[in-house]
Amino acid sequence: MQEPSLPVTAPAFRQVDSGHGFQWWSTSWQWLFHRGATAVWIVMCLIAMAIFFVLHVVPLLGSIAAQVALFMFAGGLMLAARKTDEGTAPAIGDLFAGFGESLGPLAIGGALLVIAVLLVVAAASIAGIGALAGGLLGGMAGNIAVLASLSGTALLVLLAALLLLVPIGMASWLAPALIVLRKQPPMEALKASLSACWANLGALTVYGLLWIAFAIVASIPLGLGWLVLWPLMVLSTYAAFQDLFEGK
Repeated sequence: MQEPSLPVTAPAFRQVDSGHGFQWWSTSWQWLFHRGATAVWIVMCLIAMAIFFVLHVVPLLGSIAAQVALFMFAGGLMLAARKTDEGTAPAIGDLFAGFGESLGPLAIGGALLVIAVLLVVAAASIAGIGALAGGLLGGMAGNIAVLASLSGTALLVLLAALLLLVPIGMASWLAPALIVLRKQPPMEALKASLSACWANLGALTVYGLLWIAFAIVASIPLGLGWLVLWPLMVLSTYAAFQDLFEGK
């Protein structure tokens, strides 16, 4: 007789002060440059981004496949980050660890995120087309005031779409770690990531503002700084997961 499956318990997370957003970056710096695996991390991130961009140029489904693959690579990179945290040297092959035991959950999680983004884009497109059609059907397309109004409406639609993408980004940020390290189902992982990010909006804001500053600096020397920033982004994500969900 098959035993009934137990309900999935949402992983508990803690709330931290805004200063932890800086700590996630400082911890990632220590891991990247003081654990003896700097070159491995740079190569792993280069391979992941190269595959991502190659998939993006494939017609039709290439961009969708790229987004799903990036989510799966994130799972492998979280496993590599766990090794780094525990003092074990990661290997380049860890990048593809997400295509092993956690293949199905990671693929589903990535697909759910793609669907969410497509729904936002579709809604924004419909709203924008509707506003334009309303102006044209009103017979006033040549009226400067109406055109200005339509431009304002288009801007509002764009801003609304960007705001809707924020919670999607929150849901995606820690979900790969929750899937591969805590064995959470895809939907539960996405919801837990969103909840943890929302509850720690102060720390996330500090983290995001620092990322903007780092991205600007990384882009100055012909973009070469991104060779360091990409691994730091991965390791700081793991540091945030560890801080919020494991209390370390």
